[in-house]
Amino acid sequence: MKNKLVQIFLLLFIVACNQDSPNIKQISNMQYFIDNEIREGIYSVEPGLQYSIIQNGDQSSESPLLQDTITAHFHGTLTDGSVFWSSVEMGEPLTVELSGLIVGCQKIISMMKKGDEWRVYIDPSMAYGDEGRPGIPSNSILIFDIELLDIQKN
Repeated sequence: MKNKLVQIFLLLFIVACNQDSPNIKQISNMQYFIDNEIREGIYSVEPGLQYSIIQNGDQSSESPLLQDTITAHFHGTLTDGSVFWSSVEMGEPLTVELSGLIVGCQKIISMMKKGDEWRVYIDPSMAYGDEGRPGIPSNSILIFDIELLDIQKN
């Protein structure tokens, strides 16, 4: 019986070692944000959420609240540059209630003004995490170019 338990433990250990550990991916993601933060023009909102300004819009306008409806262009890529979704490429901006977006986008867009265009870097903990989505592997950092076109106050 003791031999059987040792064999089961060894089998589980070998299987676990062959799988990509989320801890390794998390460390890699943390390093990405550390390296990114030292680049010129990168601003950190909180750990795992950064942006750079591509273009300033109307700085006298109000920022959207979570219950507001926004119209924006989103061009989403992974860190390897592959595009996973783009309203720009589809030729149609997205109109959605801000609260309906992933947490990272909610936090960033609530800081933006109408006409702003920002490049945003979002940790998986504020996006799709372990689950991923079609075209987005689990624990992936998302990079969005977001252009806030309109804000409808609700």
